[in-house]
Amino acid sequence: MDARTNDGWANRLGPTARTIAIILAVVLGVFAIGMVGGFSYALIEDGQLPTKPQVYLIFAAMIGLVVASGWVLLSLFRSIQSAGMSRFDRRYWKMWLVIFALSMPIGAAVAVLGLSDQRDGLTLILSNAPIAPLAAILVSVAMTMLLVMAAVIYHRTIDDHEEHAYLWGSTIGYYFLVLAFPLHWLLARGGLVPQITIGIALLIILASCVVQAIAWAMLKFR
Repeated sequence: MDARTNDGWANRLGPTARTIAIILAVVLGVFAIGMVGGFSYALIEDGQLPTKPQVYLIFAAMIGLVVASGWVLLSLFRSIQSAGMSRFDRRYWKMWLVIFALSMPIGAAVAVLGLSDQRDGLTLILSNAPIAPLAAILVSVAMTMLLVMAAVIYHRTIDDHEEHAYLWGSTIGYYFLVLAFPLHWLLARGGLVPQITIGIALLIILASCVVQAIAWAMLKFR
């Protein structure tokens, strides 16, 4: 497809759908980049080519996902430019590009750490498996610094309406955590769900982020 075809489907999306599509494309792209990096790191560490064909299929699928995410993002940003943007809109979308660019190395680093052992694969990301102390310190420091930078850039760019949506979304996400962790603890005590681990806690926190994002989007685009 040529650029005009790409811009055509992107231009048919409304502002809400376009924003959601950009966020999803970036999240999937970061995940795929991390997976490719993780497989590559595991291959270098093991020193041997994998024997299972599924490994090559997953690797090829992740490369395809990276390419597809890039194509979608390029099409969406071209449609935004062609529609004409105000000064605030240009600053707003530059802000999101900077934030997503800051998040990519952290996502890749976490994926590399989680996929560094081919025997367990993705299960390491959601487990209590140990990692090198230096790696844990470096990633923790980088994650903290980038989160602070992203938060400052975001709140200096958005308007009062979006900040209101963000704060209410964050409050709803917090209430989700306040409810989810005690419920899981009670159900685990009853033998209905597994005991909480670092991986399960991470999933609950990620779920709260999804809840926060949904509430934010509903309030921002209402």
